Amino acid sequence: MSYNPLSPLLQVAACMLALTAAAAGGVLINEVELNPPEGGTGWVELYNTGNISVDISGWTATITDGGWVGKMVVPEGSLIPPNGFYVLEGSSSWSHDDGGFAALYDESGNKVDETPTRIDSLNNDFAWGRRPDGYDTDTDGDFGLGMGTKGKPNKI
Repeated sequence: MSYNPLSPLLQVAACMLALTAAAAGGVLINEVELNPPEGGTGWVELYNTGNISVDISGWTATITDGGWVGKMVVPEGSLIPPNGFYVLEGSSSWSHDDGGFAALYDESGNKVDETPTRIDSLNNDFAWGRRPDGYDTDTDGDFGLGMGTKGKPNKI
């Protein structure tokens, strides 16, 4: 068996990359308004679960309600601070029925996160949110309906 001096360096590099990725955490959908009050807008709140800022320039979020899709694009130079929030606003002209789901895509178009399909027939300020912020078990139970807290911590 021969000794490869590069092998220990590759192992160290792999460990550093893994630690960096763990420190970065991830950006996910934290809260979504699917059926706003009359004249209001749908919105998607993002949350950075990590301990370093994340550049989300060029990312997109969508709200899908039946056959209708509303798209929101993050402008260049947009950062989410550690454990911070970023809200993407829809348009008041969007057509809403009684629910749907939201999806988040990175600048390359890769799906980063998606909410379960939810019903919201109340036409009020209630929104579907993770409780607590960033709670992610990849199950439908991650989201609960409550008073919207757009851009702020969700209330448990």
